[in-house]
Amino acid sequence: MRYVAIALLALGCRGRAHEEKQAEETRTESITRWTAAHELFVEYPPLVAGQKTAFAAHATKLDGHDPVAAGTLTVVVTPRSGARVEGTATAPSRPGIFRPELTPTAPGPCTLTVRIEAGGTRDEATAECTVYAAGAPLPAAGDEAGGQITFLKETAWSTDFATAVIDERELVPTLRTTGEIRAMAGREARLTATAHGRVIVDAPVPVLGMDVAEGQVLARIVPQVENAGDRVTLAADSREAEVQLAAAQTQLARAERLWAERMIPEKQLEDARTAVALARTRLDAARGRLGQFDAGRSGRTGGRAAFQVRSPVAGKLVAIHVTSGQSVEDGEALFTVVDLSRIWLHADVFEPDIPKVERATRASFRVDGHDQPIAIAPPDGRMVTIGQLVDDKTRTVPIIFELGNPEQRLRIGSFATVWIETGEPARVLAVPETAIVDDAGRKVVYVQVDGESFERRLVQLGVRSGGWVQITGGIAKGEHVVTRGAYEIKLAASGGAVPEHGHAH
Repeated sequence: MRYVAIALLALGCRGRAHEEKQAEETRTESITRWTAAHELFVEYPPLVAGQKTAFAAHATKLDGHDPVAAGTLTVVVTPRSGARVEGTATAPSRPGIFRPELTPTAPGPCTLTVRIEAGGTRDEATAECTVYAAGAPLPAAGDEAGGQITFLKETAWSTDFATAVIDERELVPTLRTTGEIRAMAGREARLTATAHGRVIVDAPVPVLGMDVAEGQVLARIVPQVENAGDRVTLAADSREAEVQLAAAQTQLARAERLWAERMIPEKQLEDARTAVALARTRLDAARGRLGQFDAGRSGRTGGRAAFQVRSPVAGKLVAIHVTSGQSVEDGEALFTVVDLSRIWLHADVFEPDIPKVERATRASFRVDGHDQPIAIAPPDGRMVTIGQLVDDKTRTVPIIFELGNPEQRLRIGSFATVWIETGEPARVLAVPETAIVDDAGRKVVYVQVDGESFERRLVQLGVRSGGWVQITGGIAKGEHVVTRGAYEIKLAASGGAVPEHGHAH
C-alpha cells in the first residue's frame, strides 16, 4: 500500500507540474479597439468551455487619455451555435481596469463584445474569438513581435500622453518663423510726467488690468516750486518773449530802410531778419508752455496748479510705474494703456525667404498657454506690411499682421511660433508636429499597434502648416500615432529593461 501511495503522489505531482507548465506556455489573448470616446484594451486567457474566465479590461478616455474611474463594463461571448454568456464589472477594481468574469458554454468560433457605460456615454466594440473544448490543446505562447516596445497603460495614464488616428488633412505650404505680439500703432499710450513734481492719485485708484476710457484722468502732478513751474513765471516768460520780438522787429525795419539806401551790407539785413525769426520762435514756445499749463490745470493743491494725466486712448491699464505721493521728473513713465481689441503680430523673415511671403495674406501662430494655433485670415485678419530694410545684424525683415483680439486672450509681448502661408492648400496625410521625434538626426514616430505595444517608424516629412506636418512615407492612414508622450516611449525603448507584455494588474 505504501508503494501505491507513493506512486499516486508522484502521479499527482506530475499532473500539477503539467498544468503549471501548460499555463506558462499558453498564449494570453488580447484585443484593442477604439470607439468614439474610449480606447478599450482587453486581456484574457484562452476561452475554454465550462471554465470561468477572468478578463482584465483597460478603459481609457480618449479626451485627455485618462483612465475611466467610474462606470460599468460588460463582456459578451456569442458563439455561432449555442447561447451567449456575459459578465459585468459594475465598477473598476482600480481606475481604468475592470475585471468582469464569465464561463463559456459552447466550444467553437464566437464573437467577443466589450461594452462600456461611463460618463453618460455607451460605447461598444467587437472582435472574433474562439472557445476551446475542455481538454483540447490551447494556443502556445509565442515570442513578442520583433521591434515592438512595451509601454504599460498605468504608465501612460500617469504621464502627459495621447494618440491620434492618422488621417488626411488640408495643409498649406508655409514658412515657419518666430514672432511677437505687439500693440497696434496708435492704440498704445505711454503716459509720462509733464513736469517735475509730486504725483497725486485720486479715487478711483488705478488698478492693473482695469478698463480705461479715452480722456480718463489717472493721476495729477503738482509741480515743484523750485522749477518755476507756476503760471506767474510762465506768463512773465511769455511777456519777455513778446518784448524781445518787438525789439527785433524794430531793428529789422531800420535795417530794411538802410539797405534800401545801400547804407549797410546785405549781411546786416539778413542778421536782423534772423533775429526776428528767433524771437518769434521763443515767443511761440513761451505761449505754448503757458497754454499747456492752462489746459492741464485741474484745480489747486496747496496753492499750486496740478496737471491732469489723461489717457488719450481707451483700453486696458497694463502698466503702473508710480504710486500716489511719489516725486517724478519731467518725462518719467507713469502709466501704459493699450487698446487690446486689435493687435499686431510682428514676425521676422530671413532675407532669402522674402520672395516667398511677399504675396502672403494668411498666417497662423501659437503662443505658450494656447494648445491650438490661431489663424490670421480675411476679413478679420490681414497682412499690414513687409519691411523694406534688411537688418544688418540678423539679415531679416519684419512682416506685420493685424488681427482681432475680442476676448483679449493674447497679451502684448508674448512670443509666438508663426507659420506664414506661401502656397495653395492640398489634402495630404498629416500628423501633429508633436508626434515627430528627432532620433539621431532621423525623424521617427511611434505607432500604437496594440494596447501596450508600440512600433518605432522612420517617416518622411513634407509640408508643415499650423502645427501639422505632412507624412509622405512610413505610416498608413488609419493607424494610431502617439502625439504626446512619444519621448517617454523612446526612453522606454532605449532603457533595455522592457516589462513583459503579459503583466499582472
